[in-house]
Amino acid sequence: NKKVVILGILAVCLSISIGIGFSYAVWSQTEKQTNPNLVQSGCFEIQLTDEENVIDLKNQFPITDDDGKKLTPYTFNVKNNCSVYASYAINLEILAGSDMEDKYIKVMLDDNEPVRFDNPNLQGATTVETNSIKSKTLAVSGVDAYKSNSHSLRMWLDESGTNETVGGKTLNSKIVISAVAGEPNGAQYVELLLADNPNTMVEDGTKDNNIRYIGASPNNYVKFNGEDWRIIGVFNHMWECPEDTDVKKITTESYAQECKQVKLLKIIKDTSLDTYSWDSTDSNVNNGSGVNEWSTSAIQKALNEAYYNSTKGTCYGNTNLSTKICDFTETTHNPTKGLDETARSLVARVMWNTGTIDGTIKKYSNTNTKEMYTAERSDNNGKSLCTSGDYCNDKTPRATKWIGKVGLMYPSDYGYATSGGTTAGYDREACLNYKLNGWNGDSYQTNCAQNGWLFNSSQSQWTMTPVPLSPYANSVFGVSHSWFVGYSYADHANAVRPVVYLKSGVKIVYDETHDGTSEHPYELSL
Repeated sequence: NKKVVILGILAVCLSISIGIGFSYAVWSQTEKQTNPNLVQSGCFEIQLTDEENVIDLKNQFPITDDDGKKLTPYTFNVKNNCSVYASYAINLEILAGSDMEDKYIKVMLDDNEPVRFDNPNLQGATTVETNSIKSKTLAVSGVDAYKSNSHSLRMWLDESGTNETVGGKTLNSKIVISAVAGEPNGAQYVELLLADNPNTMVEDGTKDNNIRYIGASPNNYVKFNGEDWRIIGVFNHMWECPEDTDVKKITTESYAQECKQVKLLKIIKDTSLDTYSWDSTDSNVNNGSGVNEWSTSAIQKALNEAYYNSTKGTCYGNTNLSTKICDFTETTHNPTKGLDETARSLVARVMWNTGTIDGTIKKYSNTNTKEMYTAERSDNNGKSLCTSGDYCNDKTPRATKWIGKVGLMYPSDYGYATSGGTTAGYDREACLNYKLNGWNGDSYQTNCAQNGWLFNSSQSQWTMTPVPLSPYANSVFGVSHSWFVGYSYADHANAVRPVVYLKSGVKIVYDETHDGTSEHPYELSL
């Protein structure tokens, strides 16, 4: 029998008035909370503290997102005094008397990217205040038994606002926190495991604070597509995009408006499909050795077309379009079986980062895991150093973001999967700070590579990250079977292990027969 916890609803007295008196200040008036609020119902508690960092909009004006992110936030805590997990929604209600258009209101919750209040991904919510005009959900979160979550809120006028569009306008709003029925989704459940598994799970220390499984053999097995897959971790600040998002028209502003920012589970197939070329081309393009652009690559197309739909396709296994038939039909459960209908229903369409290292400031041979993570999210591309020659004559446009469903691991995924060793000077932090290209050295091989579960001693594995080299536009990072991260030409054949993000609504089935071990992997459901 499941216990149902009915949570209270708290309307935070945070009312913001916006006006204009002179051209020097669009916002000339402010009202702010003066006393702490505490509402307690049963064993669930929401506490908002009135500290010096309350939202103060005095003498403000339309600003850029970069400036908005620097504003001092209003902070509040949600504490769960119950013995069960609790979910809640953070809503923003617009009150009567407001005449500011939604498209000029920018809201930033926690460390998520700012969104305009007219963003279609901000779902409408039931209003609580009798004088509310509308309510939208900024986020849905959850908190484990006897734990608490801290949140921060920033609001400002979008830089597109002018005296004609926002001058003399008013915004009155309140934060509303309300209960949401349901159990934790898959990402939330994995987060709950972190505290009890310090040897096999960590926050990775990046700006995104992702949670990763580490060590040689963590219990991160999950049954997906009738096969064993493994959970790389929980990734924050992911963009989950609708099916009709136009990949070719994606810009920073458009994906923030079209896609929804969420935390997602990232999983990888436990074994490879086979060895395939990353890309291959006709002999007159990069001398037949392929192009290192993920969005147009042969393996991207094979994974997101034939493999995703469980059909037959044409892959490549060498230079000059040397073909290799890839049969992904789901007639039997074999290593090359494509995704079945149930698996497809669980896969999220997300924005992947396809940037790479600078190549001039930091060479591939000197880049460590932390630097690689940042580089993957940069605007550097694989052709930035290659301007002429037989191996860089392709005319393919380069992109550093791609929207799709099936990808490959990143070089940083490989690095962050290590737990490090017990030898002095070779702990996890030392491994993360040492160049990935040097993990084949005796001590780093033993302490770093072999203490990471993504290592495979029998096959070199492709990643989805290009390498910028001055004479080549066909090079891609790979994880060598000799323990280090190096590069291969795109036409070479390396192991392909599909990677997907699961939809934000996917749940993990967990009990004594589903505990994440290889014998009892987790099950998934929507």
